[in-house]
Amino acid sequence: MENAITLAAIMGPMYLLLGLSLLLHVNAWQKLMESWRKDHFGLFTMMFFSAILGLIAINMYNVWEWNVWLLVTITGWGMLLKGIVYLLAPGSILKTILSWKKSTSILYFSAVVTLAIGAALTYYTYYA
Repeated sequence: MENAITLAAIMGPMYLLLGLSLLLHVNAWQKLMESWRKDHFGLFTMMFFSAILGLIAINMYNVWEWNVWLLVTITGWGMLLKGIVYLLAPGSILKTILSWKKSTSILYFSAVVTLAIGAALTYYTYYA
């Protein structure tokens, strides 16, 4: 459980920051994603590190028990799978995935989900 708390202490505030950024700067994120859609090779480094961070997270804590720390496990697996998909999928699929994220409603939904995960992890790490 100590590994889950350590990971949540990092993930929680970062997800809060990312969620707030998505919520407050939707237009900037749309422009960034449009540039990634035009040239998806710019994502290579970020997705490589996403896969590495996912591997680190699931190697430190991979427990499938129904509690708040399950968010750490799911987040780790999500980072790994996202990195794998982006590194192995053909460019046409990546462009399709990135075009879905053009929608303002999807960005707002992503912001709310990211904020909720960040808030839960931060609360249970620092305050509960």
